[in-house]
This record gives sequence, C-alpha cells and structure tokens, in this order.
Amino acid sequence: MKLIRELHESFKEDSKFIIFCDSKILYDQSENNYSFAPKDLNLKNHIKPYLSIALIDDCYFYVLNVNKGENILGLFMNPESTNFVDLRQILSFLDQSSFLLASRASILQKWITSNGFCSICGKSNVYNDIEGAFECECNSSPKYPTISPCIITLVHDEDQILLGRSKFFPANMYSTLAGFIEAGENAEEALIREVKEEVNVEVSDIKYYSSQSWPFPAQLMLGYFCRYTTGKIALNDNELEDARWFNINELPIIPPDASISGQLIRSYIEGRLKL
Repeated sequence: MKLIRELHESFKEDSKFIIFCDSKILYDQSENNYSFAPKDLNLKNHIKPYLSIALIDDCYFYVLNVNKGENILGLFMNPESTNFVDLRQILSFLDQSSFLLASRASILQKWITSNGFCSICGKSNVYNDIEGAFECECNSSPKYPTISPCIITLVHDEDQILLGRSKFFPANMYSTLAGFIEAGENAEEALIREVKEEVNVEVSDIKYYSSQSWPFPAQLMLGYFCRYTTGKIALNDNELEDARWFNINELPIIPPDASISGQLIRSYIEGRLKL
C-alpha cells in the first residue's frame, strides 16, 4: 500500500471509494467490505475533485463524505446489508492492513471537510499539490492533517493487570489506560501522569511496545507496558466509570486484536504463560 494525498479531477472505473456520513463508514456486512467500486455507487451528485488517500496494485482509493439522507447506493446494492455504521463496530472484522486504510480514510475525511476555509481570514483555502495540504494567501502555514499523540499502557503486576472501563464501552468490556500527551511532555512523563490521574497508582519499568494510528478522532497511540509500584485504585477524574485488577486467567471482554489495547493485553498474557 502506497499512502498518498492527492486531489484528482476524475477517477478510473477500477478505483475504490470509502464513504462516510456523520463520521460513520459505509459498510457491506454480507461481504465484510467498506470500499466500493464506482459502478456500485450513485456518484452523479458529487462535485470534483476527489481526494485519493492510497494506491494499492494500481488501484486508487478515494474518501468521500456525503450528506445525511443522500442516496449513495447504486441500483444493484442491497440497502439491507449495506449501511453506515460506527467504525468501532467493525474493528474485530478487519485485519491490520484493512484497519490502517479505514483509519486513514476516517482521519482524512475529517481533515478535508474542516479545511475548506481559512480560519484566519475566512476565504476559501486552495490545495497545494506539492505539499499535499490546504493553504491560504493570508497565511504561509499549510494545513496538514493533524495527529494528536497519545500514550496507551498496560499496567501489570505479575499475573494481575489493571484495566479500566469507559461508560461508552459495551457491557463488561475493559481496556488499557490511555491519555493525551501534554505540550512539553515526553511520552513516558505523560504515561506516569495519566495513570496517576486516572487510577491513583504509581508505575515504573516503562517499556515501549508499538504504535498505532487511531481514528477516534485522529490520534497516534504509543503503546507501553509498565509495572505497578504502589497505590490503591481510586478514580480521580470522570474519564472512567470503573477500574480494577484482573487475573490474566479471569479476564472480562477485552478489545479486539485490531486495536493496540487488545494487542498489549494479549502480548503480555502470552509472555506470562511462557514463564
């Protein structure tokens, strides 16, 4: 997959479109598919240019945002199996490459819809093909896609792991702790601060695991393991409705493999089972 950011005046028939409406993605549950050929879509009401976000085997992938109530489905598309869903709902059905493309599409459709006008003078922005960004004559700073860095961490204590639960999670689902990195902080400092703020415990032995683009709304998640040092769980802010220790053999529902949270939990468990 070649990641690109280009505006095209037209598209080829063998191109694919990823469609959003109110931040929801068009998804065909019968085919586990979220990218559609132009022949299967009703694109007559859409004005060029089109934003291409990736090139895979000479096939361009475009992202498109449509208005609520607009009929985007072609004559031969089944509206009973194809509709707009929250991207979170289909995470468990996507492999890593599919999740990367869907995440990129989600982030860039928000970027293009929020940068039509200059935030300083109010005039229409123009697209700089060389920079791959929007700009205005009143301001020399191109408007690139904005990515917010965040930490996400699994707090562990031998066979116990500390997981938290948001009120927005499905029933009985718990996940790792996460938070935004503040201006002037490094990632490790943010991790220590966020864990203390959210659950009132102190940690040490911070080890980097991996990173992941996360499209809710546009973050780069930096994943870490850290060891519990001291403190009793107490919810210090309104971000979590519950947090508790779980034995690795008696876990609640955890996030799917497509998320770095699920990967952190499963990786730690695999490591403990080898001891």
